[in-house]
Amino acid sequence: MGQDSFIPVGTNARSRNDLVDRGFSRQPLRVDVDIARTLEELAHAAWSIPKDKYYDGGDRYRSLNRLRAEIVEGGVKVWSSEESAPYVQLEKYNTTLGGQQREYAPLPPAIADSIGVRKMIAYHLHYLPLSAVGTRYLVNMHTIRFTATPGRPCDTSPPGLHKDGEKYIATHLLARCGAHGGEVIITDNEKHEMDRFTMRESGECYVFDDDRIWHMLTPVAVLEGNQYAYRDTLAFDLLPEGWEPVK
Repeated sequence: MGQDSFIPVGTNARSRNDLVDRGFSRQPLRVDVDIARTLEELAHAAWSIPKDKYYDGGDRYRSLNRLRAEIVEGGVKVWSSEESAPYVQLEKYNTTLGGQQREYAPLPPAIADSIGVRKMIAYHLHYLPLSAVGTRYLVNMHTIRFTATPGRPCDTSPPGLHKDGEKYIATHLLARCGAHGGEVIITDNEKHEMDRFTMRESGECYVFDDDRIWHMLTPVAVLEGNQYAYRDTLAFDLLPEGWEPVK
């Protein structure tokens, strides 16, 4: 972990208050030239990531990188991790793929460990309610492409309202083209709808506390007359050191 791992971060009280009050936030990502360039690089990389071999319900593509972070005075230290353990969700949370050890190829370090990625991670970590100075995090970084053709939409796994079994998740839109659907729906734990929206702007994001809400994405399909559609996202699982999902 070098000295350049430190990212200064300003206070974002609105996102923290949103998470405390209702369990999710849709405050805009604070974009600078490093973050803008990284969003473009990730959108380009989505064209070459391998197909998700564990998912048969449509044509989906996925990568996985891992990073580590620590909350410090005035900001966050973020650095790449060499961890390569398979990605696993409990069956309680993913009734389709839960318990299965899933391996996804990583993006190249030049992208995954870029200053733009580290700035985005630091931005989100700094406002989390659990982020006192000294708190450490494991960050799973997923780049996910949903593609669709006529008669073959792409859905999430599991489909419908679900939890992921992570602590906090921040999801950003990278690109969207020719697509119908892909609407995000968020409910409280009694499954009363709290919000629904369709992300359309590169970098547009939302973050939630998985313990506090249920969420879903409607299937991504093609707009009438199109032969192909895609929706690309970047997601960070933000996992405090020592935290484990409810089993």
